[in-house]
Amino acid sequence: MEFQKIQLTKQNTLTVTYKNGDGDVINFTGANIVHKDLKQAMQNLIPHLAIITEQREAFNRTLKEVQGDRITDDGIKSVYKRFTVDTVTFSNSERKVSLSGVRLLTTAGVVQLSTPQIDTEEDENYEYHDELAIDVEAVKYEAKEYIEQRKWGVKEASIEFRDVDPFKVKADDAPEAETKPKKRGRKSKVA
Repeated sequence: MEFQKIQLTKQNTLTVTYKNGDGDVINFTGANIVHKDLKQAMQNLIPHLAIITEQREAFNRTLKEVQGDRITDDGIKSVYKRFTVDTVTFSNSERKVSLSGVRLLTTAGVVQLSTPQIDTEEDENYEYHDELAIDVEAVKYEAKEYIEQRKWGVKEASIEFRDVDPFKVKADDAPEAETKPKKRGRKSKVA
């Protein structure tokens, strides 16, 4: 399976373009939500997006320093609160990678970001290409699991209770069940 594009949609499903073993190009659009491992793998690409596109949160900082923002509670400075990566595009037999995502502005607007192609094996313009290759491999693995092994996420539903707390109801307060008598006999013919 040779990936060309892996995209996380707004509905938290996956759209993938890849070549199978026969060389056929397949456009796969998933209907189920992605597993949390795939979301985490995409989140691990956020520091790379911030550094490559030279965002101010990553200016003059190492990859480890930017990755450390995940721990901080300061949502304004954290790259994980302000950026998302939704697309990984491959070229040259998956050797070159381009990331696309969104930056949330303080004015509630969004800016689309795309990186230039980065060679994951040897790129003199990006010193963290080895770490990028590892993070991209994790995304590829999770996408393959989504397609072949049906590794999907579980959509949680909520149960709406009436105004009464169900744990504070006594047995005497429960409403009586209505019973309807069964009708017996044949139906009368209408002429």
